Parts: sequence; C-alpha cells; structure tokens
Amino acid sequence: SSKAPKPEWSPTRGSESRLLALACIGRGAMARRTKLAAVLAASLSARAVSECDLKFGDMRVNLATVGQTALRLRLLPEGTTAFANPMVAETTQHAAFVQEMEGCEAGTQQEASVQGPGCACSGITSPVGSLHVSQKGVVILKDRRGRVLTTSEPIIGGGKLVLSSGEASLYGRGAAPPDAAELTSEFAQPKVYNRATYTPYYWSPSDKYGALGAVPVNRHTGPEMALNYTKEEGRITWWYRGGPFEVHFMPSETLEKGTESFYELIGRPEVPPRYMFGFGASRWGWENRSYIEGVLEQFRARRFPLDYIIIDFEWFMTETDYSYDENGKATYKDFGWNPALFDEPAKQLQKYRSDYHVRMAGIRKPRIGNANDLVQLRESGWILPNGEPAGTYPPSGHYADGRSLDYSMADVRGWYADRMMHYTTQGVGGVDFWWNDEGEANYYTFWFWNVAERDAVHRVDPAKRFFSLNRAWSPGMARIGAAVWTGDVNADWTDLADTPGMMLNWVLGGAPYVGCDIGGFNGETNGEHLTRWMQLGVFMPVMRVHSVISATPHFPWNFGLEAAAVMRDALDLRYRLVPYHYSLAHRLYETYSNWIRPLAMEFPDDAAAGGIVREWMDGDILVAPVVRADSVKKIYLPKGTQWFSFAAGSGQSALYKGGTRIEGPAGLEEIPAFVRQGAVVPMAGLVQHTDDLAGGTLHVEVYGGSDGAFDLVEDDSETMAYAKGARRVTSLRWDQDAHEFTWAVTGDFPGSATKGFTKMEVTLFEPCPGGRIKIYTSGIHDLAKGGLLELGGGEEAIAK
Repeated sequence: SSKAPKPEWSPTRGSESRLLALACIGRGAMARRTKLAAVLAASLSARAVSECDLKFGDMRVNLATVGQTALRLRLLPEGTTAFANPMVAETTQHAAFVQEMEGCEAGTQQEASVQGPGCACSGITSPVGSLHVSQKGVVILKDRRGRVLTTSEPIIGGGKLVLSSGEASLYGRGAAPPDAAELTSEFAQPKVYNRATYTPYYWSPSDKYGALGAVPVNRHTGPEMALNYTKEEGRITWWYRGGPFEVHFMPSETLEKGTESFYELIGRPEVPPRYMFGFGASRWGWENRSYIEGVLEQFRARRFPLDYIIIDFEWFMTETDYSYDENGKATYKDFGWNPALFDEPAKQLQKYRSDYHVRMAGIRKPRIGNANDLVQLRESGWILPNGEPAGTYPPSGHYADGRSLDYSMADVRGWYADRMMHYTTQGVGGVDFWWNDEGEANYYTFWFWNVAERDAVHRVDPAKRFFSLNRAWSPGMARIGAAVWTGDVNADWTDLADTPGMMLNWVLGGAPYVGCDIGGFNGETNGEHLTRWMQLGVFMPVMRVHSVISATPHFPWNFGLEAAAVMRDALDLRYRLVPYHYSLAHRLYETYSNWIRPLAMEFPDDAAAGGIVREWMDGDILVAPVVRADSVKKIYLPKGTQWFSFAAGSGQSALYKGGTRIEGPAGLEEIPAFVRQGAVVPMAGLVQHTDDLAGGTLHVEVYGGSDGAFDLVEDDSETMAYAKGARRVTSLRWDQDAHEFTWAVTGDFPGSATKGFTKMEVTLFEPCPGGRIKIYTSGIHDLAKGGLLELGGGEEAIAK
C-alpha cells in the first residue's frame, strides 16, 4: 500500500487486449458471451490487470475484476485518478473476463482498437459474475449464472451510488457496544474509536452479494471515513463526498461464501505465532523487575498456564504523556527502556523465555512525546492535523493534539521503523510483539502504523511472524499479522454479555483475531465475574486479562481459592485446545473460512438461530457461555444435527436433539459447550505453556453419528516458513458406516521429530437409541506413520 498506484490505462490502448478475446457482441447475445466466459475461465487462470473504461459526461467509469472473487466499479470524476486502497490485498492473480462491447459489429472478435470510434466497452463478464453499465448510466450486477443481483440509479453526477435491494438488513458493518447485540443493520459510517470499529462493507442476504466501498486515504478526515451507506425503502445508498469512489462487488449465495470472498479480497490472514493461542497476563501497573518476576513465579508455582505478558507505559517510561501539549517534553523517551523494570533488557527477556517460557509485549502509542523529535517531525510535515479522540465510544473531546504521526507517509514509516528496530533481536531476547493503543486519530492509522512496525521487525529478522494487538482496525490488517481487542471495556456484566456480539460483528467485518480485556479494564471485578469472563475467553481467538492501574490485577490467585481453581480449569481447557485452534487458523489461511462464526452463518435455514449473538461456533464446537450475574444459562441448539455436550477430556457427554432449548442455573465450574455429530476434535494433554506441547500425545475426541474429518496442522510455530509449505498435516477421518478412524500424514517441517505430536489416543462417543452414549477409547498409537483403528467394539477399543 505504500507504493504509488499503477498507472491507469484503457484496454483499448494496451497490449492486454491481445491476451483477451474481446467479445464485440450486441444485445441479446448472452449465450455467446457465456460461452466466451467459459473459454476464458478454462484457458486463462491469471492475467495482468486490465480494465474496461467508460465515459458519462465528466465521469470516467472503470470496471475490472480484482482477485478471484470481486468485480470492481470505479467512479472517477474529471480531474481525479484511482487511488491505493489499503483494505484490498495486492495480487497479480485476477479472474479473467470478457469485455462487453457496444457499437460493434455483432459476432466479430477483433481487437477493440480497430473497431472505430463507435465501439466501446460497456461491461465485463467473468467467472465471478458480470458488471455492466447501460447507456443511461445504470449499473447492473449479475452473478455467474446471469441472475441480476442489483441495479443502480443512473450514476451521472457523483456523490452517491444508489442500488436496488430487497427487504433484509445487512451483515458486516462492525460494531460498538450500542449495537453489539445485533448482527445486522441498515446503516454504517466507517469509523474507529475506543470500543468501536465500523467498516465500509456489507453482505446483503436479500441480494446475494457483498460490497466493500472506499474513498482515498485523507489525513484530514480523522477517525471517520468520508463515506457511508444506508438502506431504506428498497435501496442501498453509498454516500461519498465527491472525488473518486470505488466499490468491490462479490456475488455470493450465502453469508459463509460472502465472508470467504470478502476475506480473499482483503487478504489471506496470517497465522499468528502459536503462543498467541495460549493465555496472556496484562495490566497497567507492573511496578519493577522484582514484581514482574514475582508474578511469573506465581503463575508457575500455582500451575496457571501462561505464554506471554503485556506491559503498559511503565516498560519504557516512568510517566505518561496524557498531560503534554503539542510541544511534548524534552525528557520523554519514546524508544527507550525503563530501568526500574528492565535494567538489562536482553538478558531479562532471555531469562523469561528460558526459565519461564514466557514472552513479553510492550504497549506502543502512535504519537511522539519527545520535544526534540516533535520539532523535526513538525518541520517535515509529518504530524496529523488532529489529535486522538478521548474517552470511549462515543468520544468526549480529544488529546495529544499536534503529536500523532501521519503513518500514511512512507518517510514517516521509515523514520519510525528506524527507531523501533533495536527492540527486535534474531532469536530470543527482544520484544516479541506489540500492543498498539490509542491509534484512532485517523481511520487508517492502525494499518499504516502496523506496516511500519512490521518493517522494523523484518529488517532484523525477515523470517519472524509479525504479530500485534490493536485497539481498532480497518479491514485487511490480519494479512500482515495484526489482531484486535475490543477496547477499554468496563468490569461489569453488561460488557461481558456484549463481548460475543462484538467479536462476531468484528469477524464478519474483516477482523478474524479478536480478544478483549478479560475482567474489564475500568473498575473492579470479583471472583465470579472474572471466572465467567475467563470461561468465555477460552473460546476466543485471543485470550488475555487486563486492568487499569487502580484495579486489582486480574491474576487468578487474587480472587479466592474457589474462583482460582475454576479459572485454572478454564486455562487448562484453553491449552488443551491449542492444536485445535492452531489448525483452524491454518484452515483460515488456506481457505478464508473463519472458525469463529455466528449461528446465522452456520445454520442459515434455522430461523431461531439467526438472531443469536451470545452463542457462536468455534469450529465444530458450539459455545454458549454464562454471561449473567444470576448464573442462568440460556442455550439454543440448532436443528439439523444431534448435539453432544463437549466432553473436553472428561470422558463424559450427554446427547441432545437439534432444536432443543436449555435454560436453568449453571454451576460456577460449568462452561456450556456442545459439538455436533461427526465432529473430530484434537486436543493436547495438560501443559503449562505451548513449548510443553512438543513431543506430546494427541488426544482425539470423535463424536459419532455421521462421518467426520479434521486436518491437524503443525509447523515451527514462530516463522513464516509455513507460507512456503514447511508444515505437517495429519488428516484425521472418521467413517461412521465402517466404524473406522484413519489418519494419514503429509508434508513436514524442520524439527518435527521433536516439536510435533508423536503419539495419539482416540475416544469415540457413539450415540445409541434412547439418547444413550457408548464411549470407546483406543490405546496409544504412533502418530507419525498413519494408520487405521476400528472403534465401536473391536479389539482396539474398550467400551465404557
């Protein structure tokens, strides 16, 4: 995105027209056009970017395919040009298309350059679908079967694009607390604030397509994009403030397929390092080195699993900069270490990794506090004109005026990366990842800021997986390793109950890796409240506690023996699920299929499931955590399958019919979770950190009743080598009719003999008439070579 956009050109002027068979056909020749599209799809899997240009008065209209899933419409008023869109992944692999020509002799297939002045492109047809603009300026979007999905009002004039639409509301906008309980809406203003991110994206269930809109990056617009959409009276209207505008259309039959197409457009989400699928301890108020090491000792001595800690301001400074004016302070060191906590940083961090198996992350702010640096930055024009929005959502005032860097400028990113490089070391001994806070001065601050941080890391260690945790986001950030958390939530039951809805809306909007401040950032929690939030966090992509400096740190032993014991059980389950979640992350990377999904996506034909936001699918596990102060559980199990209560290594389960509702009191230790028939769930044994997984036994739970499958993926857990194929896939398969469990191993990665699972045990939960379950457990088997087990009464299993 830091590169200048490629120069625009019409296919009538470039050599690209020699690669594509241009369909110069008149109206009514749909069959010929469909045949040409099929020929192109079969013969041309990749092409250079080519475009179809039209003119309507002072408006230039540009059509093209982007990637393999999107059709792009650009509206360029006179005097404007195309712009780089940070949300869309760069790619050279675009779906081939046929240009639809107007004013040409029907049936000819000659290059448009020889057709004469009356011959012009009016649309494109591709395996994705087709996009056509009539002579009156009406945009027509069709799917690959030729079905019309939407049409526009004439586009002449600019400032808005009005599209026809059915009755249903739209998915994908993002969320803030006021609308976290709703998965659909009829309005979105793209913006970023503390506890709020909204996106310029939707998927329409009535019209069967998704759309991502964009206008140019603008340093003067602040946290809100100069763009929004509304849905009313059978129309969806994109509003933009003049200038260029583009929208990517993604024809798609279902919410699942639409979300996958959207993720392909915004970029393949990188797999986070494996330790991020464990647990992290964060707080504002780490006092000194002795305090840090005392906390680590407590986690290990009390056997609470832990993989990383996150430290606030105090890791690099002895004071905050909230009271500073635009001139900063001469003694402030933005890129140093606080010797009270880190008197010998490299040696300490090496010790934490070797002795405690713990990594460290530090907070970063996108602004500068040092007075001397601010003089240089201001003289260079590298400071954003506005400050950071204050408070939570909706904001109340602003602060840090005149000190926020404009990371959209390549020179600024280079300057910042120069100063961040020293925190990264090859191997052990540096800061492992960044916790990025308060970057809402501009809609794209977090994106460009992460680009600079990633550059700093890769200058030192090109193979390292970059990872960061960010308070707000724009679609596409996950493709460079950026995860998100839901901001400064309160330590109350309302914000706990809103957390699933925030997560689901953010996943649909383009942020697959979501965490939160477990226990709440603002205010004091208690043992029951923190325990319930920890139980919910087990099934979130990112699990970490955090708290304000004045609150009791959210470390389990601070909240009584009963609560601590239950929280330990929750953390044990989190770590047992690491191989499951890590494999699902690889599946997302390979297929764009999210494992965190609303029930509306997984069960689109079950109307009762459609509006539920306090349950979700975690792969094949349905999670329904207790989020009420009265400890009442309310659960709906969708139709279409039998459900088992998730055994989670306990060896116990119960069977439920689809369509069942469960309501009643839940004990503090209870985490309501269920798996559908055919699920295959691989789990680890009990460990204290992810380094302990090496060489262990894999415990596989199979929930019978239908066929099932799961691909266990292992790699070196730290580098980008997996993207080049350095990974091992163990395909686990259950054949219900044959009662056979098989596994086969493909691929490898350096060190797999010592870093990967070596043994396997399988437990089958077999449904029987009358709602009974028979349980069969195999012996321990060698995992590396592949094999077959007969489960369900054979010699390999013991019935319980």
